[in-house]
Amino acid sequence: MKVNRWQQVKDRANRRARGLWKRNGSYYVQTTITDPSTGLKKVSKLRLAEATDIESAKTEAGKLRQKIAAGETIHGKHGPTFSEYREHYIKTAVGKKPKTLYNENYFLKAWQEFLGEDTRIGSITKQNVLAFRVELTESEYSPRTVNLHVVTLRNLFKMAKIEGYVTILPTDGVTQLKIIHTERKLLPNDKIDAVCNEALTKHKRNGQQFADFIRLLAFCGGRTSEVLKLTWADVDFKNRVLVFKGVETKNSQTRRVDLNSKLQSHLKSMFARKTSESLFPSSRTDNPVTSFKTILRKIRMDLKLPHFTNHLLRHYFISMSVMAGIDYMTIAKWVGHKDGGVLIGKTYGHLNREHMEKMAKKLTF
Repeated sequence: MKVNRWQQVKDRANRRARGLWKRNGSYYVQTTITDPSTGLKKVSKLRLAEATDIESAKTEAGKLRQKIAAGETIHGKHGPTFSEYREHYIKTAVGKKPKTLYNENYFLKAWQEFLGEDTRIGSITKQNVLAFRVELTESEYSPRTVNLHVVTLRNLFKMAKIEGYVTILPTDGVTQLKIIHTERKLLPNDKIDAVCNEALTKHKRNGQQFADFIRLLAFCGGRTSEVLKLTWADVDFKNRVLVFKGVETKNSQTRRVDLNSKLQSHLKSMFARKTSESLFPSSRTDNPVTSFKTILRKIRMDLKLPHFTNHLLRHYFISMSVMAGIDYMTIAKWVGHKDGGVLIGKTYGHLNREHMEKMAKKLTF
């Protein structure tokens, strides 16, 4: 059975509960509502935001039916305001990780600022979407970031359509901006050393942890969010593996990175300075990434390295693995790619011209 399939709600006696449906763990009531702008009636399934079981769903559904029967609209003409519905969407979205919801809320707040606090979702048009996209582009946001704004808005309106507030998505027909992929450059070892040394010299409070964090990214290929959440229970020195748990990874799948010599040596060095069960205890605060971000921002400015990013260290690990002759499938498993190494083969083989030239000299006919 598909996860997103509509299911009829049944009581303990296996009898259907009138008009109640369930999808992705949330309860819905099927009822007839009138479109305030056209006067046309339509059967819709509305999410019951507070329902947690069949009894609370029946109670909330009854109140909602009474409200509709009395001629009241749920949120007035054209549905709730964008501000109201943004909060509702973030609160009730199902199956999304906290980081995803955090990012979506960030993008939706930008839409809210552009559209205005009192704008009703039913009155937002495709012209509004295109206008904000132009504004973002003129503000020199990258095409990828602009596309993410639009995709997030589309996700919100998909829920609004399910709940009966809109019939047409204002994002329909809005195509994504073309992303031009530039050739990735190989990050030199001396740049990584320079960043770590700068942290140790000028950032006494968290400099050591930051330097450890940078080197660990480079030696294991993990994503920033994954590495920050590592604990010493995830490090298995006996079997020489570093474990990224499924609840922390991007694709929710547990993966293991075999310890290479650099990675093992670095982890042992960190273990000798261990002060917590977390590898990076300063990241276990109410504002987990702020301190490291602030340090990196300052170092990039001082060393004139504007393009040095955490994600570039992931590319560094993959590039070094490719140039060491490790097969693409193994590298893909280490870094959490699900394509068996296809992306690595397409993207990373060209990064070091000197290595490519050496390989060419080995070729004989």
